[in-house]
Amino acid sequence: MSDYTFNELNAKIDIIIEYLKDNGGYDYELYNNTCPYYSDKPNSNIVEYAEDIKREIDYIKNKDVIELPF
Repeated sequence: MSDYTFNELNAKIDIIIEYLKDNGGYDYELYNNTCPYYSDKPNSNIVEYAEDIKREIDYIKNKDVIELPF
């Protein structure tokens, strides 16, 4: 991923996260993948989902470096 693309994605997800925080995103509840098996109540919200995406973008960017086997 190029630095430009990384910066663009990062800026956009930051704007989305702020919008969600300011517009009821904490109240928009969701299930994590395993939650319905253990509880009948959601255990996450849309803000957390967006913050997870931001962390994944950072992870992908950091893994973009080619690691040599020696």
